[in-house]
Amino acid sequence: MDTSILGTLFMIAPDLMEELELRTLVLERVAALEPIGRRALAQRLHLPEREVRSAADALRASGCIALRASGMELTEYGRGLIDAARTISRDRRTLSSMELALSRKLDVDRVCVVRGDADMDESVLAETAQTAARQIRFLLQDAHVLAVSGGRTIRMAAEAISLAAPMDITVVPAQGGMGGAMETQANVLAEIFARSLGGQHRLLHLPEGIPAQAAEALCSIVQVREAMELLRNADVLLYGIARAQEFSRARGFGAMEREALEKTGAVAEALGFYFNAQGAVVSNRASIALRAADLGRRTKAAAIAAGHSKAEAIIAVCMHHPHRLLVTDEGAAARMMELLRV
Repeated sequence: MDTSILGTLFMIAPDLMEELELRTLVLERVAALEPIGRRALAQRLHLPEREVRSAADALRASGCIALRASGMELTEYGRGLIDAARTISRDRRTLSSMELALSRKLDVDRVCVVRGDADMDESVLAETAQTAARQIRFLLQDAHVLAVSGGRTIRMAAEAISLAAPMDITVVPAQGGMGGAMETQANVLAEIFARSLGGQHRLLHLPEGIPAQAAEALCSIVQVREAMELLRNADVLLYGIARAQEFSRARGFGAMEREALEKTGAVAEALGFYFNAQGAVVSNRASIALRAADLGRRTKAAAIAAGHSKAEAIIAVCMHHPHRLLVTDEGAAARMMELLRV
């Protein structure tokens, strides 16, 4: 199949293309390793066994493979499709190798890389958000509280979540009000996530960056105290990662503030914390609800960031703090591999 057609199909139906890529990958690997069991194939592909089993069942139903006592084997019909399957899976394997390499180097449980570079093509950002929306449901299977940050990419992920059976989930903002556009505030996004997931949400009536004494006084209000407790005990924390200087300009920092921040060596911003290249917090404009030391240690942390320019920022945050999930794009992934000398 023409790769330009594949690219078009991916833009039209990325969720269907992911399943197509998985099935073609399974078909191509069965051809190379037959007979092979589903568990052994899952280990070879570094994929969950349930995903490989689902793809294998679909391929068996369409007559491409046969399940025998010795393992999976291609049928004659399947052999006739193998050349096309190899064409489709070749590009995907390139991304899969990136995902595996970065997962190991960053020590992140699961890394998902989408094709393209958001710095060069803005549509890639939407695809990254859509991938994050699909992946976040896996993290929420046994969760009761989801905390979400603000930001444009997080909003796109919230809007990309497909409607399904309602979940018993409470969504809370991971940040208070930060100024700027209302539509990307964490309070607003918590409501969108809750509506998409069929759960409920709480608001955090607490501005970011206020003095600790003022924050403590606000916490005497029942609604604020309840939201803070939920946030501190969230099962899953979803947030975006930004470049420190870019974010400080967007937040209206003056020239002197930006210069002072630059002197600290800050390269990344997440949840109001500014991190240097070694992952240490060098400036804190977050509320008292979260501490950087808790990032990923008590919750399943999931980060979204795309574009090659964010590679250093992603490494600073994800390499030095536990994460269950990172969703990024090919541009950022390739640059990270260069910086990490993978």
